[in-house]
Amino acid sequence: MASAEAAPTLSIDSFEQLIALAADKRDIPVKMALERDVRLVRCEDGQLEIALEPTAPKALVHDLQRKLTAWTGKRWMVVVSQEPGGATVRSQMEARQAELERGVQSDPLVQAVMKRFPGAKVVGVTQNVPEGGDVLPDASTEDEG
Repeated sequence: MASAEAAPTLSIDSFEQLIALAADKRDIPVKMALERDVRLVRCEDGQLEIALEPTAPKALVHDLQRKLTAWTGKRWMVVVSQEPGGATVRSQMEARQAELERGVQSDPLVQAVMKRFPGAKVVGVTQNVPEGGDVLPDASTEDEG
């Protein structure tokens, strides 16, 4: 059966690409579930092996399989692994943010300001992105005076 009208297929080679695809499709519940409730074990084009957080929706695996198949034009197999998987994307982001905040708190200039204004708190830390758009791998190594 020649399929001149077959939908083009989309290759997904990483978990980050899956999250970006959910964002592109404006499926915020799936994007949030991938970030918050899924611990990646293995991701290959057409196959996703994951471990789930206790907060994961009951139908998440079925929904992911159905939506990924529809979005990419190829059959996807989503399986729950017995392996623990890595940290969730959300917990990785929180750990990076905490490390950034610890780095700022230990900066001598920030410590001087905190000493000058007792009770002051650092309430938000953001990282500048260079013009190229990539965040520097280790911003803590920048020792510019």
